[in-house]
Amino acid sequence: MKITFTLELSSHTGAKKEVSILIRMTQKRKLKRISTGIKVLPETWDPVKKKIRKKHHLADQYNKLLDLKLAEAIKTYTKLLEVNGAVSPEDIHREMLRDNTTNFFDFAHNTKMAEIKSRNKMGTYRRYEAVLFKLEAYEGRGLSLRRINYKFLKEYSLYLKTKLKNTDDTVSANLSVIRTIINEAIRHGLYTDSNPFDQVKLRYTDNTKEKLTAEELKRIFTTPLPQIPSLLLARDFFLACFLAEGTRAGDMMLMQPGNIVNNCLVFQQQKTGTQMVIPIVPELLEIITRYHSGGRFIFPFLNEDTEINEQIINSRITYVNKYLKELAKYCGILKKLSTHVSRHSYTDLALQATNENIYLVQQSLGHSSVKTTELYSRNRINFERQSPIPDILQKTLM
Repeated sequence: MKITFTLELSSHTGAKKEVSILIRMTQKRKLKRISTGIKVLPETWDPVKKKIRKKHHLADQYNKLLDLKLAEAIKTYTKLLEVNGAVSPEDIHREMLRDNTTNFFDFAHNTKMAEIKSRNKMGTYRRYEAVLFKLEAYEGRGLSLRRINYKFLKEYSLYLKTKLKNTDDTVSANLSVIRTIINEAIRHGLYTDSNPFDQVKLRYTDNTKEKLTAEELKRIFTTPLPQIPSLLLARDFFLACFLAEGTRAGDMMLMQPGNIVNNCLVFQQQKTGTQMVIPIVPELLEIITRYHSGGRFIFPFLNEDTEINEQIINSRITYVNKYLKELAKYCGILKKLSTHVSRHSYTDLALQATNENIYLVQQSLGHSSVKTTELYSRNRINFERQSPIPDILQKTLM
């Protein structure tokens, strides 16, 4: 008996008001549905064209993926029909779960890579691209999602270490990208085996994060500097990141006058999407007032750029870090000074100021996981949100 295939929205709404897109198989008025793993808000679905509307930021990529899933179901039906003569929707469902041969690279580019590119995170995009290129050189373009299991990952790790002489950190960074794509495939219902990364643990070198002591931070605040604009700007930018509760340099670069609301910096972190509300202490207000001169951004790094992406932001951060190395020399600091040191220094001093309350510090930094904060804090253990910055400043500048 003939089976017809079409796409439709599920009748069940998820926690984020998103609805799953299903493949509906109809045979003699009996229905069987298979999840495509893709969820969208109902208003982004076109029920006539059976496609995601263009207003969805990943419409093109997701519609291609839906076409692939629908074609896969029809192909499975045709194959079973040739072998068995009679096929039910349940047969198709079982076969698709058993014989999942979705190409790993096609899936990666149509989902996670497309998402990263749509967010203009070109540095991250190139990093993922390099990892995928290395994996393709090892296994070939025909790698399927199902092929990536515990045995494959252990063999690939050994190849990276012995043949390519990669460090443990590099191996873990490569596997982390693969893990992200496998997790995405699980969410799409395309990877039905147990997650191999439940068994494969990524191991990074336990390097102590560079941070400043209170005495070293005091030197950054108080050391007289020659009137070199780039040097003075680098110092003030570093201090602004610190005073804004360890705000990431990329977020501070993008800070605009509109982000100042009720004497707070209100913004969404670029990396995690976390909404941040950070009190502007007097020392930070002094720096902001010094640099904002009517341009688009508070700091002048991006005011002349018509296009802004991750690559451009990173190039400006590299520029700042160049002068921070000079700043360290003037201040007698024998550490590799960079914008991110301000974040680590804030974390360390905030933990001291809050009696080691790591959960308050996690909230202040906007980390999605307390494990990230633990990495910053060199295993300091266990912040009611009160900005600890004024206390830190008082102790630092005494």
